[in-house]
Amino acid sequence: MKTSIFDFRRMGLLFQRYFIERYRSELIYWGIMAIVFVFLRNNVQSVSGLITIAGAFFAARFFHEIHHPTNSVAYFMIPATQLEKLTVAIVMTTLYYFVMMMLAYVIGNLTGTLLNNILASFDFLPVYHSTLQWEFFEKVNPDFFSIANNAESISYSAPFFVGYLIFQSLFLFGGIYFKKNQTFKTFASFMLFMVVLALFIGLEAKFIVGDFFAAFTSPKEDLEYFVKMVEYTVKIIFYLLPPFFWLVSYFRLTEKQV
Repeated sequence: MKTSIFDFRRMGLLFQRYFIERYRSELIYWGIMAIVFVFLRNNVQSVSGLITIAGAFFAARFFHEIHHPTNSVAYFMIPATQLEKLTVAIVMTTLYYFVMMMLAYVIGNLTGTLLNNILASFDFLPVYHSTLQWEFFEKVNPDFFSIANNAESISYSAPFFVGYLIFQSLFLFGGIYFKKNQTFKTFASFMLFMVVLALFIGLEAKFIVGDFFAAFTSPKEDLEYFVKMVEYTVKIIFYLLPPFFWLVSYFRLTEKQV
């Protein structure tokens, strides 16, 4: 009997398996995130940093069982294709993680503001009443690709979410590729990639204006052209990164099974 490579019923069973096996750890994890957001609330830099760092660990550890001989045999014996397993992993480490992190932030911010105002009602405590604010949603730059962007809202922002997808897809691949210290090794590889990208941009600058540092002393027209070229180059590369990492993750996961 021929088995299809992709079946939504099997995917549903994979989601079910994930929550059955990890529902306790998931409740604890998101409960801790909500508590942390009680204290961070409108500290935009800290909230952004926590989402990024926690997301990297979350994605890098998703496939941790395939690196243990006993657990890996059981995992690859699951009656589902590697494409289905990877699709579930992508949904869990991107959409699910993002939605749950936003929910934890909302709960934490509401709870933190409520507790702050309750404490502020006691005159002997050095706590002041504060209104409910959502500075994270208001001040995060939506388009970090743009050199001259001053927008202050992430609403309807595709570039912001693409940046988030890049980190999640990268660390998901690192979690499959590296057997140990997945997060650290993936981060080191990412930094190496950024160095290579900077060198590529330097070569591009030399090709356009003759010298990288000369770009900043060149005529305005050349400088604007150089800035646009760099911006377009970075956008193209970064928009292609998530599907690229997902593709190589699929081949690496299939190779691990063999």
